[in-house]
Amino acid sequence: MSAPARDPEPRVGCPVCGEPRRDRLFGKDGWPVARCPACGLVYVDASVDRAALDRIYGRDYYEGEVFDDYLGERDARLASGRARAARLAALVPHGRLLDLGCAAGYFLHAASAHYEVTGVEVSAFASQHARDEFGHRVFTGEIFDAPLVDGEFDVVTLWDVVEHLADPRAVLREVARVTRTGGLLALTTGDVEGPLASRDLERWDLMCPPAHLLFFAPRTIERLLNDAGFEIVRILADGRVSTRPRLAGPHVQRVLGTLGVGNVMTILAVRSAQPRRRPLAARIPGLQRVRLA
Repeated sequence: MSAPARDPEPRVGCPVCGEPRRDRLFGKDGWPVARCPACGLVYVDASVDRAALDRIYGRDYYEGEVFDDYLGERDARLASGRARAARLAALVPHGRLLDLGCAAGYFLHAASAHYEVTGVEVSAFASQHARDEFGHRVFTGEIFDAPLVDGEFDVVTLWDVVEHLADPRAVLREVARVTRTGGLLALTTGDVEGPLASRDLERWDLMCPPAHLLFFAPRTIERLLNDAGFEIVRILADGRVSTRPRLAGPHVQRVLGTLGVGNVMTILAVRSAQPRRRPLAARIPGLQRVRLA
């Protein structure tokens, strides 16, 4: 991603807790990165408006700027989507699903084998492809632009999306509005306190502003979700802790992921009228089952 044409306007406050103070960490590709002294969130300290999002997520984003050939990976992405959809269906067998940030619609189409699906995607290029290729209900824009009904969805997914959000509090509150009580929220995002980020945060592979604006740890994603009306019931990790061959094998990654260690977190949460902080057992999948109303 390119550097800003001029120094970006700083945020008014922390995107999660609103704290106006910030501790400057470093600049990455011309973008200032800071840590909130109150809640610990690491974030790009720059205001990003709708026009900027439209520039970031145009056709070039999917065809060479970030992905070499996103549309050319159709078969692999559909296969990955089917695997994810099957895991969700084991928890919520049927109902209505919203995929926020559905991109070109590959997961959305895979999930349609189990659910009545709706997508929302800020990229006009990707959302049009999803409609043309698969024919599903996909809205172009942010979630606020879509005419969604209170409690409409049984499952909401944000796959590698929350780190892109300019205003995560507003978006997650809107997600909560359209999720039924007891409904499931599933999301993935990098772990800024994981081994790879902790080793060298500035050179971490997920430290790529302005596409990524927010860098969560378990406690900061939990605060965001609790404030919106969700209670975390399980945190999974991908087990990726190193690029060394001995530590990058699938067996080692499965073991480390089961222990809650890795580069990327998968969060499962339920819509709750009175969300609580997660129990310690939620970090270790074998110790707690997901219970859905």
